[in-house]
Amino acid sequence: MIPTLRLVRELRHRGLLEDAQVGSVYRDAEFNRCEGGSTRSQHLRNSALDFDLPEDSTRVARLCAFWRASGAASRFGLGLYDDRHIHVDTAGHRTWGGDYSGRSSPCR
Repeated sequence: MIPTLRLVRELRHRGLLEDAQVGSVYRDAEFNRCEGGSTRSQHLRNSALDFDLPEDSTRVARLCAFWRASGAASRFGLGLYDDRHIHVDTAGHRTWGGDYSGRSSPCR
């Protein structure tokens, strides 16, 4: 979790998680299944956070720009389920969207 918390600190410092509320952190296997999480979910390893975001028409574009420019160095995994719900982890530089595939990420 420490690398992910460092990344979150950087995202907050850059104003990318301003007024964000944590929606999910650690999940045991049963709760993860109930949430529809992957069996490889980083939530099972306590290394991911999901955030509920206030409405901001530019935030996704700014998150994607940071992910493209700096994500490889921090192994930033960015899930963008919609404009107001995101996933952040440090388990590898990757991104996905609402259908849980890279094809649907607005960062591609």
